[in-house]
Amino acid sequence: MSQLLAAPRLDRTLLLTVAALTALGLVMVYSSSAFLGAERYQSEYFFLQRHAFRVLLGLVVLLVAARIDYHVYARWAAWAFGASVGLLVMLLALGGEVRGANRWLSFATFNIQPTELARVACVVYLARLLDRKGDRMASFRDGVLPACITLGVLSVLILLQPNLGSTIALLSTGFVMLHLAGARARHLGLLVLCGAVAAWVQVLRHPYMMERVAAWRGLWGGSIDALGRNWQLSQSILALGSGGVLGTGPGHGLQKVFFLPDPHTDFIFAVIGEELGFVGTALVLAAYLALFLRGLKIAGSAPDRFGFLLAAGLTVNLSVYVAMNIAVVTGVIPTTGLPLPFLSYGGSALVVNLGVIGVLLNIASQMESGIRTRAFAAPTGGRRPGGR
Repeated sequence: MSQLLAAPRLDRTLLLTVAALTALGLVMVYSSSAFLGAERYQSEYFFLQRHAFRVLLGLVVLLVAARIDYHVYARWAAWAFGASVGLLVMLLALGGEVRGANRWLSFATFNIQPTELARVACVVYLARLLDRKGDRMASFRDGVLPACITLGVLSVLILLQPNLGSTIALLSTGFVMLHLAGARARHLGLLVLCGAVAAWVQVLRHPYMMERVAAWRGLWGGSIDALGRNWQLSQSILALGSGGVLGTGPGHGLQKVFFLPDPHTDFIFAVIGEELGFVGTALVLAAYLALFLRGLKIAGSAPDRFGFLLAAGLTVNLSVYVAMNIAVVTGVIPTTGLPLPFLSYGGSALVVNLGVIGVLLNIASQMESGIRTRAFAAPTGGRRPGGR
């Protein structure tokens, strides 16, 4: 037990980067939601107070996760995966629908988003599974297929909500983990083809998704309906462009005042662009790049193959969310509804993402100190790439 909860040596670069993003998130959530809170709930601090509470809860989760030896997750990976499947099934049966999607479960006064828990449980389970497969990853039936079944089960349950954005993020993470584990290129190519076909079928089945695709095509095809289906993307790009180099200043943006939908959640990066300008958005991107590179370094220096796959999977998953959110805000891809990690207003996503950082901090502490806690280590099927 003393080894399990031993005080870790925290990675300052990773911790300070996340702390800076989270602190900026508090400022920007208040700035982007004050008018909305005053209009709907008669309090400009309504969203800020709830976000601050979730930040505190997330920090507690981060510190606890940083103290737990990451090998423990290998022992409980199957149970966590099974629980996430159960929550997703419960969501489909009991969840409440918002804007045509069924994504939240209510427990007393708390709402949780099972998809956020499931994506992390899937990464942990895949890391354990791929670790044990070892050299068998060259085989489609013995190595790749079990991982595909794992991803397929969660993907179907998430698509039924429907939630195409989270499904794409999950499958992208799984693809990278399979590549790092040694899957053959032709097997990965087949998975990409199947995923693309499934995504297109999903879009065709849901009119609101087709509307988003049509709006995005109109934005780049010259048939912009700025007062209709292109309203959100048009306001987002207008906010980014009006910020200039230095921005209008914190709290002085105009697009968030009932022009830009979801300014404190999915489109908070547009508010940052308007109020902090090009300099502010560049610093945010630099912070995310630093987080990504640090996560990869932690993965590359992990004590074992499970740690390597776990750190890489968690880092890639965070990075995919960042890339997809910013791509949506800038009009590069159609709207997906994914939050921006550490900056967007939210509950489950914020707490889970801070917990992910805690896991990375624990792996980093073992990387630096050279600790190998064999009592909790999962059986290893092969060496991690680049390991000695």
